[in-house]
Amino acid sequence: MNFNVYLNKETGKRVTQIAKTLHRSRNSIVNEALEEWLDKRTKTKWPKNFFDFSPIVDAPDFKSLRSDLKDNISCVETTI
Repeated sequence: MNFNVYLNKETGKRVTQIAKTLHRSRNSIVNEALEEWLDKRTKTKWPKNFFDFSPIVDAPDFKSLRSDLKDNISCVETTI
């Protein structure tokens, strides 16, 4: 989709400079920035990086941690 975006002079200069530095087009810089802005404002159930999660292979089994916790907790009675 094509449409025009008008930037103030200073923002335009900054976009041009970073595009030259990164050897990218101004359009790609503006497109990336707009995508990031929209992503931050779009309500999603889970963040994108959530699905890239890799488990810790050498992590202890959760059940073993829970049983250790149970053994170390002393019961405290309270009255209301």
